[in-house]
Amino acid sequence: MIHNEYLFRANQNYEIRHDNNGNAIHVFIKDTYANIYPTLESLIKREFLSEEVEEWFCVDSEQVLSELYTTDSYDYYELKKQI
Repeated sequence: MIHNEYLFRANQNYEIRHDNNGNAIHVFIKDTYANIYPTLESLIKREFLSEEVEEWFCVDSEQVLSELYTTDSYDYYELKKQI
């Protein structure tokens, strides 16, 4: 399941992809880049508070993000291995 919300400007979007079983990824999309985080807290720290976080990765194309969304896995660490 994917939920999304536009943030501040038209070029920023927040999406959460989850399976209702505790597995989720939090995606911050700006322009053509998508930064992917294991928790909403880590997304907020890095994107809005400019703090360093240990876990996140970036995809730079809509095609790669779409491929991640079409997999059966919702686990952040398993999806990170696929990149």
